[in-house]
Amino acid sequence: MTCRDVQERIDAIAGGDEPATDALRAHVEGCLRCASALARARRIEATLAARPAPSAPARFTAAVGARIRREHWRSEQQVDRVFNVAVAVGLAAIAGGALALMNLTNVSGTIAAGLASLTTFASQQGGRSATQAVPALSTYLLAGGMLVTALFVWSWAERSGRSS
Repeated sequence: MTCRDVQERIDAIAGGDEPATDALRAHVEGCLRCASALARARRIEATLAARPAPSAPARFTAAVGARIRREHWRSEQQVDRVFNVAVAVGLAAIAGGALALMNLTNVSGTIAAGLASLTTFASQQGGRSATQAVPALSTYLLAGGMLVTALFVWSWAERSGRSS
């Protein structure tokens, strides 16, 4: 063990945070400089331990608590903003889909083009029919049910958040 290794560990050893190894003890017994540095660090630790810890100012606890609450409130506000933007984007997508459904002429042309693409893709993938690639009605019903559930949970969370 070198003097540099001992110097790096003296504070931790004097404070009782790290046990002294046999190699360190052997080095300190043979090195006067490291032995005096360890003795000095132990005296400093003993002096600090003998002194009473100062108490915090009266307003310190209240100020720290207020700052923690303020930072917590800010972080919750940020989460709320992100959540509300995500909900707004989802609602805009739903509204766009509803408007597209009202314009059935263009939508049916787009669907026909999409089905033709699916048919071409399916024939390239081993002769499967295009009807296998189109989701069943139950898939749409399940998706709608999940959407309604998500909107209900969001509404409930907003109401319960205002009441607390």
